[in-house]
Amino acid sequence: MKTFFKVVIWMAAAVTGLVVWNVAPDFRPLISSILAAAFVCYVLSIIVEVTVKRVISDEQLELRSRLEVLDRKVTAILRDASERRRVR
Repeated sequence: MKTFFKVVIWMAAAVTGLVVWNVAPDFRPLISSILAAAFVCYVLSIIVEVTVKRVISDEQLELRSRLEVLDRKVTAILRDASERRRVR
């Protein structure tokens, strides 16, 4: 759904830009600058999004490995306590 809205917004912006481009040729440099800035901002936001996802993924992998170590330690402690209880 998010992608659909992005496509609709970009298409509306393109149509509006084309209308202004053809109706008011004096604004062509301004429109070109705005389009270039919008494209650069969009590319930068994608780069930031990918980088943040990669960092979060790395953190999740590290936390998962720590959790597995803690799980093994707790399991060993509980198993040891269970065996001691059976001996009594």
